[in-house]
Amino acid sequence: MQRALVLFVLGACAADPSGSSSGGGKADGSEPTITFHSDYTERVTGTLLAGSPVRIRYDLDRVTDCRSDAWGVSGYAQFDGGVPVAFGVSRLANGDVVPVDAELELPASASHVAIWFEVNDKYGCHAYDSNEGANYQFDIDRHGLGAVLAWDAGGFSQSGAVHAGDKVVVHYDPARLATCEGSTGGHAAWGVSGHYQVDGGSVHDLVVSRAETETLVAADPTLTVPRGHDLAFWFEATNVWGCHAFDSAYGSNYHVTIE
Repeated sequence: MQRALVLFVLGACAADPSGSSSGGGKADGSEPTITFHSDYTERVTGTLLAGSPVRIRYDLDRVTDCRSDAWGVSGYAQFDGGVPVAFGVSRLANGDVVPVDAELELPASASHVAIWFEVNDKYGCHAYDSNEGANYQFDIDRHGLGAVLAWDAGGFSQSGAVHAGDKVVVHYDPARLATCEGSTGGHAAWGVSGHYQVDGGSVHDLVVSRAETETLVAADPTLTVPRGHDLAFWFEATNVWGCHAFDSAYGSNYHVTIE
């Protein structure tokens, strides 16, 4: 079990102030659903698809500890062993804590997700529903998506070969270009764009980041690989105050071979 970097709770209490946020959504019934029942069973309806949302439905009776006058339940999701994100599965309604369905976006780069939950209250009590520390594990269907080209804190990685016609995922961690990081009015005031070209030809753009309130996260766009031999990438961050920063392998760009 691992804590997220930011905690976002749709509930009655505040939680760990250290962590990353993702949140409840429309939960309109059209998404696949993972239901966590009160008898400690779990059920998946539909198919978890990379790049699409999943609905999380949690029965608050699964954990009865830490229920003082102010309490709430948060969920955490960890994709492929990465940094956990948090979402709320409870809210306060007319003085009572009630369940709320959460919508969680499955990154296009992901093939697996681990989920767990935390109950806490204003007095500092914490209780976990984490499958005895092993967390709840679910595979994600990549439904024809090809290799993941990932630029993370540790550098660049490529999950597999790239061929013309493949639908690859471009994953870029905005923290690599934090020079331009900033927010205003509770919203991110900066963004990161990707640029690519094949065999030195025309330059094309990709939106590789998206805002979650004040936080910028990877957008994981997909790219259908054109015919050619060399696929070159570089990245640019900008903000509303005129900052520009580049990630381009010191001007030589990042090169992926099209096989």
